[in-house]
Amino acid sequence: MAALEEHSLPETYTGLLFHSPSSPPTLATLPTPVPTAGTVVVKPLYSIIVQYANEIFTNGNPRGYKYPLPLVPGGACVARVAAIPPDATSLKPGQLVYVEVTVRSRDDPNTKILRGFHEGTTEGSRRLMRGEWRNGCWATLSTAPLESVHPLDEDVLVGKLGYKLEEFGSLSQLVVPYGGLADIGLKPGETILIAPATGAFSSAAVHIALAMGARVIAMGRNETSLAELKKLAEPGRVETVKISGDVQEDINALAKFGPLDVYFDISPRPASKSSHIRAGIMSLGPGGRMSLMGGIPEDIGIPYWHVTHNGLTIKGTFMNTIQQANDLIKLIERGVLKIGSRAGMEVIGKYKLEDWEEAFRAAAEGGPGKSVQFIPNGE
Repeated sequence: MAALEEHSLPETYTGLLFHSPSSPPTLATLPTPVPTAGTVVVKPLYSIIVQYANEIFTNGNPRGYKYPLPLVPGGACVARVAAIPPDATSLKPGQLVYVEVTVRSRDDPNTKILRGFHEGTTEGSRRLMRGEWRNGCWATLSTAPLESVHPLDEDVLVGKLGYKLEEFGSLSQLVVPYGGLADIGLKPGETILIAPATGAFSSAAVHIALAMGARVIAMGRNETSLAELKKLAEPGRVETVKISGDVQEDINALAKFGPLDVYFDISPRPASKSSHIRAGIMSLGPGGRMSLMGGIPEDIGIPYWHVTHNGLTIKGTFMNTIQQANDLIKLIERGVLKIGSRAGMEVIGKYKLEDWEEAFRAAAEGGPGKSVQFIPNGE
């Protein structure tokens, strides 16, 4: 009690608590945590709702995500610092911050969880989520690892660049593909294939690749969404190709843009047999690189001779590093990467926690560049 008063924290907070993916959640009153060493307490302002949230936390969890119950979901958010731990040296209460969804083990950085979503597959990752980092930010207060809390320069971002706070919710969609693009070493002037390119994370990859100076070939099935992506830059910077379902037809369509330098793949679960994967690899020129970031659980076929003969690199990336999150924020603060409405990223819905059912429905109906967010503390 004394510790809470010292930090001007209330005794309790409200969280959207799920007891089962087959029953509705409740608005639960939970005890407020104390900011011990390495733990920041934040006040979530905007937290994005992934398009498939209704397939994780309701309808029986058809995606099969592993998480402990009961659980307050919500991984990433834009927040105000509510209380700082004794070992914080630069964060201040009231500061605007971005909180990452990824939580990393401090004694084994390769052990990671998606906080409030997935506990991973190892004993270490399960222990990480079932303990200190169980509940997420679909709540009026939340804890966060000190190293996963990234300051946002409000004077620059809001005062000079004129962004609205809600527009920073897209950071959670941008930081993930940035991890893969940074890992694969995308360079200015290179040609990159992003396939598919019309999902929430893959369309965000188009924005990032353009900011990094590349020419983008966006591939997908939704021609309307592809046409919108083409409008993001001056003529020639974004080209589009429709996925045909036939590998050779896709290769022929890509060939008119010359050998590719990079192929970025963030395919969804059902895409293991899609024609675009083999076509993308076959379209890479000598020394080309492929970044795998998708969610396909099955094996995919690799054209072995093409990979070896052309010296291709295939690199997998899961999420992003702490430094990459800082670097992405710097791109936005310097005006290199535009976000929000000026970049065609639209917040199409903002919901209180009690309106979770309507919020999930709106998120499921969203599309590339569209986001739905919880506002746990109102506006």
